[in-house]
Amino acid sequence: MRIYDLKTEYLKAPNAVDAVQPRFSWKIASESKGVRQKSYHIVAKSEAETLWDSGTVESDECRFIRYEGKPLQSRQKVVWQVFVTAEDAEKNLLTAGWETSFFRMGLLHKADWRAKWITVGEDAPGRRKAAYVRRQFTVRAGLIEARLYQTAHGLYESFLNGHATDNDKFKPGLTSYYYRIQYQTYDVADLLNTGENVWKVILADGWWRGSTGGSVINNFGHTLDFLGQLELVYTDGTTEIIGTDEKFETSDGPLLAADMLMGDIYDARLRAENWHPVRLTECTSIVSGTMAQLIASRSVPVRENERFEGKPFHDASGALILDFGQNIAGNVLMVLRNTRPGQLVRLTHGETLDHDGNFTIDNVNKCSLPIEAFQEVTYICKGAPEEVYQPSFSIFGFRYVKVEGYENDIQAGDFTAVAIYSFMEETGDFRCSNPLITKLVENARWSQKGNFMDVPVDCPTRERNAWTGDAQIFVRTACTFMNGYAFYEKWLKDQTLEQFESGKVGITFPSTSSAHNPAALDERLLSINPFYSLAGPTGNGNIGEDATGWGDSAVWLPYSVYLWYGDVQILKNQYETARRWVEFELACARNENPLYADQQYVLDGAGQYVLDTCFQYGEWNEAFGVREKVKAYYEHLHDPVPEMSPEQIAAEKKAFAQQVQRFLLSKQKTGDAITATAYMARSLRLVANMARILGKVEDAETYAALAEKITGIYARYFIAEDGTIQEGHQAPYVRALAMELCGEKKEKVLEKLLSEIEANGYALNTGFLSTPFLLPVLAENGHSTEAYRILENEELPGWLYPVKKGMTTIPESWGGVDLLNDSLNHYSYGSVCEFLFQYTAGIRPDPENPGWKHFFLKPVPGGSLTYAEARQETPFGEIRSIWKLDEEGFHYVCSVPANTVATLTLPNGETRMLGSGTYIF
Repeated sequence: MRIYDLKTEYLKAPNAVDAVQPRFSWKIASESKGVRQKSYHIVAKSEAETLWDSGTVESDECRFIRYEGKPLQSRQKVVWQVFVTAEDAEKNLLTAGWETSFFRMGLLHKADWRAKWITVGEDAPGRRKAAYVRRQFTVRAGLIEARLYQTAHGLYESFLNGHATDNDKFKPGLTSYYYRIQYQTYDVADLLNTGENVWKVILADGWWRGSTGGSVINNFGHTLDFLGQLELVYTDGTTEIIGTDEKFETSDGPLLAADMLMGDIYDARLRAENWHPVRLTECTSIVSGTMAQLIASRSVPVRENERFEGKPFHDASGALILDFGQNIAGNVLMVLRNTRPGQLVRLTHGETLDHDGNFTIDNVNKCSLPIEAFQEVTYICKGAPEEVYQPSFSIFGFRYVKVEGYENDIQAGDFTAVAIYSFMEETGDFRCSNPLITKLVENARWSQKGNFMDVPVDCPTRERNAWTGDAQIFVRTACTFMNGYAFYEKWLKDQTLEQFESGKVGITFPSTSSAHNPAALDERLLSINPFYSLAGPTGNGNIGEDATGWGDSAVWLPYSVYLWYGDVQILKNQYETARRWVEFELACARNENPLYADQQYVLDGAGQYVLDTCFQYGEWNEAFGVREKVKAYYEHLHDPVPEMSPEQIAAEKKAFAQQVQRFLLSKQKTGDAITATAYMARSLRLVANMARILGKVEDAETYAALAEKITGIYARYFIAEDGTIQEGHQAPYVRALAMELCGEKKEKVLEKLLSEIEANGYALNTGFLSTPFLLPVLAENGHSTEAYRILENEELPGWLYPVKKGMTTIPESWGGVDLLNDSLNHYSYGSVCEFLFQYTAGIRPDPENPGWKHFFLKPVPGGSLTYAEARQETPFGEIRSIWKLDEEGFHYVCSVPANTVATLTLPNGETRMLGSGTYIF
């Protein structure tokens, strides 16, 4: 037996931890079957001092074991070891250890920071330059350790003696900056010289003041600020601290603009000069009047990952285009050869070609904010045999790049696309005999990679919003593909910080749908969207912040993360946020909507339990009527399009904005009781369960009773005796069945769903909210044949249609591939992969034993599939499930990780309990 994969706070050997009782975890592996851990023994030391000796603890737990030793100190290095005993199915005693890992403590107290915030990037109209900062300093002989602590308002890259201090990107990451901001810590002794050294930093707009959400600038502030502290430890026991202060200098440089969305302007002929002193600043929060809490990085870093070489060709218009073969979020590393001084090379990044074979960004260049550029890099050459450039502060969604101003022959390696995303461990994979489905899974994984960049955004192109509705749809698929605990725990705390006083939560967080900086709510922004408002507890958000499905993420997200990883801490962190959200829903339900005063549920006195008020997005992006839209689009594809002046274009955009405003006001008045009440009932049930887990008995009883009452009201007033909910749509039936709202009408509702599916030619017409539940609902209710028929549909609308059309990611809308009107990299509909893992392969979590301590293996073969295979890494190790159908029947192989138990149910109904090991049936 061996111990492996030791982690602290869900990270491998983290360099700065500020949890005073960090969590330890490990996995065990053995060739024996039925292995269960019997005990563990942890010893934690700092140098020669024993900080904690747990002694032998009789327990089979190997996850989230809390440190219980002496108080941990700032900067302290802690080495911890674990020894484990286990027993196999034959009652043989197994041992393993001592396996070792370590972590470093961060700066735990405000007094640890000797550095001062400095302001280096002043506000200016139009696009703003990056700021360059430097400090020269001396290192004495005898240096044994050097640690660098840094953060910024904006994004930063740092260098010591010309060498990058780290491989992390888009630092310090996105948090609710007015309340907390992450700092990064790096060991940099190898980059320093005895004698003179130079510390240089470059800062750019980032989320702090750049284009966010496609509609907000200066979301948090107007200037760039930096905080850095370099600590030098010598052999004589002394420590020298070099912190940002008035001795630092700042200057402009060659990076004339760097916006995450708009892109870069870089003039290689320039250099940073005319250095002048920085300005000190208090950097107090505009909202709270106090300095935001500095916290150590809580999640995995953003890193450069896969690379793709561009293949040059000329499009139908004759433009030079590079095809990288994969739609990604990232940027391009380019090598330019034999350039001329002043030569201007421009790269424009896009996802697709239009139907005439021309490069286009029309499907995504739809920001409501007037912007000067969209996903562009403008590079002005200095003139050299070779020039190399890659953006540091811009990230784009693209597969294709249009190259202008460069006529030289392109050699191998001259243009390389670099995928950039949060460096999460990949944990799940699926493949099967249908290559289109296997490709669908690959596309869904790439959409996760393309949209998980410190926070989960909807698309990496026009919006880049951390939409809650999209996130709650995809969370379980996300945690299947990648280890997401640290990612979600960090992100969800910002939902708590930004929850409005009323209890509602933002539709994005940290919010880009409302503004944090009161000064950002200026005439310009309000002229674009008069509903923009202030984010966070002191504000009330914009008109869309009331929406259920999106707001219910406050419940579904932490509950799903708990189900996947079993750590009750996520529920402790988020319970009050979830509870306040359902109280907000209940308050909204108590408000009367005069439009529905004559409805029977109101006349019967049940209106206070029906949520028929507030703005509701409802079943967003429903596939209803998409085939007709696409047909009409192609019929008029080449109709003459009149040329428009800039004034006409501006007027058209203004008219569209007014149309959107009328739509929002209308939705606010009408509500959507069928959708909203369903989500309220489900969230109440889950909050009751969360309360039960946390020992909050009174809350559990109160919310369970409310959930039961609303479920009964829903079945009575929204489901007809024949099962009808809303004719012509599949979503209401899917939702009612998935959320267990049907009562005694369940069979009738199921019949209506099947009738709707048949009437739609066995194609789906669900939208964002219900699509993840469609196939599981069918399979759970004995209709896997219909589920697979919908899954394997290769026509519009269906999951395999864009795969057949050559997509390498998941499109935002069902008709987007043809209509070219939305993002082509939008993970939401990739949530179908949950069905493939849990039903096709049969790997299912057990809600009564969260975190995969016990799980189910229940493969459901169907459709044309003759083979399917899935692997899923869990907190205990890897689960594998493989089946094959041939003329001899059904063949099955599975692997169960050590320290877990699985309940296997084969298609013939045979059931077995399996301890760890590999089994063949």
